[in-house]
Amino acid sequence: MTKSTFIRFTTTGVWAAMLANLLAGSLCAPSWAGGGYHPRRAEVMGRDRNLSRQINRNYGDLGGHYGQLQREDAAIRRQERTDFRQNGGYLTRGEKQQLNGEENALRSQIRSDKGLGHPGPSDFREDHPRRAEVLGRDTRIGGRLNADYGKLDGNFGALKQDQRSIRQQEQADAAANGGYITRTQKQQLNQEENQLNQQIRQDLSQ
Repeated sequence: MTKSTFIRFTTTGVWAAMLANLLAGSLCAPSWAGGGYHPRRAEVMGRDRNLSRQINRNYGDLGGHYGQLQREDAAIRRQERTDFRQNGGYLTRGEKQQLNGEENALRSQIRSDKGLGHPGPSDFREDHPRRAEVLGRDTRIGGRLNADYGKLDGNFGALKQDQRSIRQQEQADAAANGGYITRTQKQQLNQEENQLNQQIRQDLSQ
């Protein structure tokens, strides 16, 4: 082998190794990375995967609410994907906090349904009927917004923000009261949800 042939062979080998490393890195990157690392999204999706595993692992011990918990988990994922697309490939700090709050609420329901930390089996609906009603309606509103994305006359972002505000208010009320909301607070939150539903119907009819 001549010196020039050896140099060409060595150079080709170096380039091949570099190309292999680049390909390996791209194949190992998360499919949702979108060309870069998104720490807020990674945190939200990581917590969601843990919740999904917890729901599936505890199937049969959730007081018959497995399907409901699965639907709420799916609604959180849809909201995260919609927020991510709306922003052109990232989550805002406020959106991450909102999604984390929804994940915390879902985790509380899982623990309540399993009876963790209680003398016997417990149910989030029984322990917190007002919160369960408000949060259940909120989940349905979120699912409806995501399903009707593109049909809301350009008001999707504003409607999602209204939904977030209602959820944040519910969480603040519950935190201030030691884990529950009063009858008056439930009525106010229901009224705000009714107004939001009415706005969605108006935008869909235009």
